[in-house]
Amino acid sequence: MRKRRNTGFSLVEVLIVIMMISAGILPIYSLMRSGQKRIVRADTRTMATLFGTSAIELARTLGYDKAQKLHKDDDFIELTKTADKNGFELRFEPTLQPVTPLPPKAKPMFLLRIKISVISKHKKAESDVPVLTFVTILTDPRYNFY
Repeated sequence: MRKRRNTGFSLVEVLIVIMMISAGILPIYSLMRSGQKRIVRADTRTMATLFGTSAIELARTLGYDKAQKLHKDDDFIELTKTADKNGFELRFEPTLQPVTPLPPKAKPMFLLRIKISVISKHKKAESDVPVLTFVTILTDPRYNFY
């Protein structure tokens, strides 16, 4: 009499194979997930940098007098709206800084310091993307600085 031999896999063997496969797949999935987060973070920082540098370049293009009222400029308003649609807030802070020391009987002179802050509106991105600050200083063309 021949004994019939079962040729299938036992439940224990199947469970061991599933455990081995999952042990190999989980690290790969983890790497993919962390890579995806880094890509999103880099993209967010790049977008924030583009909005900040665009605002600074606009202020430089407008010059000393018009840059003091940058927040009322049509191009800056459009840039602010575009940034808002992409999840960023632009803050404009002009400051007139006196030039010191001045020679006797000289008129007071000021430098225009423009600070643009780019803030991410995404709550998850706030921990990853710091508030980016861009600063430039413009001089009044009516005065010579030596």
